[in-house]
Amino acid sequence: MRKLMLLSACLTVCAALAVADDKKDASKDKTKSEPTLTPTALSVLRKVDTKQFRFGLNTDQTNVTFMVQYPGKQLLGVDASSTLSSLKDDKGNSLIDDKGFFKTNFNTYAQVANDRTAMLVSVNAFNKAPGKGASKVLVKGDLVVLCGTDEKSEEFKKVEFKDKGEVKAGDFALKVTQEKGFGNQGATFSLISPSNAVKKLVVKDADDKEVELYPGNTFASSPKEFTTVYTLTKPLKEGKATVTYFAKTEKATVPVDLSVGVGLGD
Repeated sequence: MRKLMLLSACLTVCAALAVADDKKDASKDKTKSEPTLTPTALSVLRKVDTKQFRFGLNTDQTNVTFMVQYPGKQLLGVDASSTLSSLKDDKGNSLIDDKGFFKTNFNTYAQVANDRTAMLVSVNAFNKAPGKGASKVLVKGDLVVLCGTDEKSEEFKKVEFKDKGEVKAGDFALKVTQEKGFGNQGATFSLISPSNAVKKLVVKDADDKEVELYPGNTFASSPKEFTTVYTLTKPLKEGKATVTYFAKTEKATVPVDLSVGVGLGD
């Protein structure tokens, strides 16, 4: 009987430990999949007398920039439905100008990492700066991020990297704007796409070897057209290119609750 009771007690303890370990592992998995926010910049500009300082600012400004990382998501940008609930200093002074022409909100023109795993988002407060004695800027709101899904690709089977060269593949176009770059650089060209949901562009030479690219900025060249500028790191007369893109997008809400000081965090 004593042996049975001891065995039962041991099994109960082992079961409890196993449940605790499962909860711990689940907690770790959840943490790995949740978004993280890391402040990267804080700037405060004070207005000056522009009669005395010709190139000085005539208005106060405050800027906070933070990096968003979301494991398992392919980030494309910030959606306009994002809402900034409060922006203030640690003395309680609001940095939102209610009389301003533009509503203060998260900037929708985020800088997205080349691999789409992170992006830099900023909040700009015009006509406002922290009050006397303040040491931190507090940011709260709901950031709505756009994520790419349903990965697909299109191939430009033959691309001639010469002045005014142009080729199309599906809804995409590739246009050469400059045949030779600076020094040993190759051609500069534009990838024109129907959306900003491009993941990457790969260029290969005649030997099927990938040629490194200098990626440039992506901008809206028209309401339904986006342009990304690239430059080949070495001269290439002819090759092929493959664009990988997302056929669908989804939205994800990231709660923002940041306290940003000169040390970029608490």
